[in-house]
Amino acid sequence: MDFDALFNEKTFQFSDFQEFTFLPGHQKLTERVRKRLYYGLDKDVSLDALSCPVTDIAVEIFQKAAPSPIRKLHKKYAAHVSREACISPCAMMLALVYIERLRHRNPEYLQKISSSDLFLISMMVASKYLYDEGEEEEVFNDEWGAAGKLDVKTVNNLEMNFLNAIEWSLFTEPNDLFDRLSHLETSIAERQGMKRGWFTYTDLCVLLEQSAWSQALTAIYQHFTKVSCMLGLVYLTSVAGLIATSAVLQQLSLVRGGQTLLPPPDDISPTHLQTSNLNSEAPPAAQLLPCCVLANNSLNHQTSALGVGQPHAQSPPPATSQTSILCLWGSLLRLDGSYTS
Repeated sequence: MDFDALFNEKTFQFSDFQEFTFLPGHQKLTERVRKRLYYGLDKDVSLDALSCPVTDIAVEIFQKAAPSPIRKLHKKYAAHVSREACISPCAMMLALVYIERLRHRNPEYLQKISSSDLFLISMMVASKYLYDEGEEEEVFNDEWGAAGKLDVKTVNNLEMNFLNAIEWSLFTEPNDLFDRLSHLETSIAERQGMKRGWFTYTDLCVLLEQSAWSQALTAIYQHFTKVSCMLGLVYLTSVAGLIATSAVLQQLSLVRGGQTLLPPPDDISPTHLQTSNLNSEAPPAAQLLPCCVLANNSLNHQTSALGVGQPHAQSPPPATSQTSILCLWGSLLRLDGSYTS
């Protein structure tokens, strides 16, 4: 016997595999079956019966394979047979392989037999092929008949008809069995996830192993990434727009604040412009003495009162209220400075 092949789940023989439960390959397969077929992670729980999700899938598969309305398979009957006959997950996988062979080789047989009888006899033949070695473990038809509530003669006839329909082709490659296991895992993951409304990590791992689900989830991920990028771009654009708007508003507020320091357009007159021109051409000394305008006005009044015969010069234009206030304020500052000195 090749012990190296037992470490590879694609090459070991299941009839010999059952004898070496301590090997890593057996432990890996057992852990996979417990997690993905919903047997639970409790190692004390035996695998000698089908789990509830596996039973549901088995009932659906066998009802489709044998559509006869006579003795239609129900979940209660399937659970009872699997519990009484100790149907293992490997026997379940092997029975599904046999059903697939019958669909291709002898579909007429599937139209004649009932789904309950097909479930019972396919599981019995698969268990015999895997475990009936004739020494320590044996599979007896009377026990299976009691589990399926049938007599031994009926079970014997069902077994012979099944073997003739399948042409006694019971050998199965491990790859075929693992393909059926993969399909069963996918069906259970989809059904349980839809039933709960959410998928577990194990369910997602199972679904990602299938090409169709992998492509679908990849497309969803790419679409989500594109939408996230577009939303991020819109967000950055809106932030940049807000920053630009605040900068423009601040600039406008500064411009309006500078315009309030100038006189309004109604107060600007040719006289005011002439006065501003004269003031700009005045010597620096006159600008340092803001009260000179008042002094000049007083002198002009005195000369006009004395009647001094001089050529009449045009008097300077009257100062505006702003100029008067500035001159008065300058005089007060000069007086305050002279007192303090």
